[in-house]
Amino acid sequence: MRAMIVEQPKTDLIEQDRPIPEPAPGSVRIKIHACGICHGDVAVWQGLFPYKGFATYPRVPGHEVAGVVDALGEGVDWPAKGDRVGVPWLFSYCGHCRACQRGDFVYCKDTRVTGVTDDGGFQDYMVAPVTSLSSIPEAIPFEEAGPLMCAGLTVFKGLEVGNFEPGDRVAVIGMGGLGHLGVRYAHAMGGRVAAISSSKAKKSQAEDWGAELFIDASSEDVAARLQAWGGADVILSTAPSAHPVTQAFPGLAQRGCCVVLGGSPEMIEVRAGLLLNGERKLTGCTTGNREDIRRMLDFAAANGVHPTLTRFKLTEAQAALEAHLTGKLNGRAVLLME
Repeated sequence: MRAMIVEQPKTDLIEQDRPIPEPAPGSVRIKIHACGICHGDVAVWQGLFPYKGFATYPRVPGHEVAGVVDALGEGVDWPAKGDRVGVPWLFSYCGHCRACQRGDFVYCKDTRVTGVTDDGGFQDYMVAPVTSLSSIPEAIPFEEAGPLMCAGLTVFKGLEVGNFEPGDRVAVIGMGGLGHLGVRYAHAMGGRVAAISSSKAKKSQAEDWGAELFIDASSEDVAARLQAWGGADVILSTAPSAHPVTQAFPGLAQRGCCVVLGGSPEMIEVRAGLLLNGERKLTGCTTGNREDIRRMLDFAAANGVHPTLTRFKLTEAQAALEAHLTGKLNGRAVLLME
């Protein structure tokens, strides 16, 4: 089978011909149909993870996996061969630490991550434990399901963390692969949406995705525009920078919540008075669990939430990562195996 591999950070991916793996007990083999590309894959390629030794090499990246169960390991009674399944960021967890005992498996002290600590979806087949799998509804094509396993989950969970309710005003910072899904989900869930971007060229697309307001962060007072709109009940920041959060936070409505989804080493600056006067909140969200994935996929299937895709062949994985790194993508990148 074909596998695209990062041998060492900051080196181009290479294609290898590997044996098709056999599933271990409690695991299944998946014939992969599509794998989305995330900033986490760029971090593996570039060696950007902040924890030394967390990402190990050589590594097959990819944690937005969608495919079909091809073989069962010993003791597996679910899923069945032929079932449509996805594999997300969370590959495995210990099940007994404090985080796991309260159901926060993504914060497990022994978390293993698909495509970071264990080989992911940039290949024709992969093996994954059944505890990492989620069923993919028939209504969702594989090429759309892949990106939803991470990007869709992140914004869906982010809206919940921000205490979103239908009718709320939601401001989404960044109109890239993550942000465009934030607009789509918030709109489909009954929110009024403002799109914030430093690229004026995103205005038309943002409106097509469901935004009623577009704010050009490069030339406008973002917070003033949001307050003139009535104030944002929820801000989802998908940009990999702290400055847009600092810029937009004063645009929150009273009891509004700003949820940071994009990582950055920079400091976010927030005046204490904004927190005290109106009980505004600043928090973060990384990803969700299998129940969150189930609800997110079911919602997408029932309400026609579709990611905008830029498609690549598996052997074009290097070009896809470079396009992601340089911001030259429309929506979300996805690798197609066939």
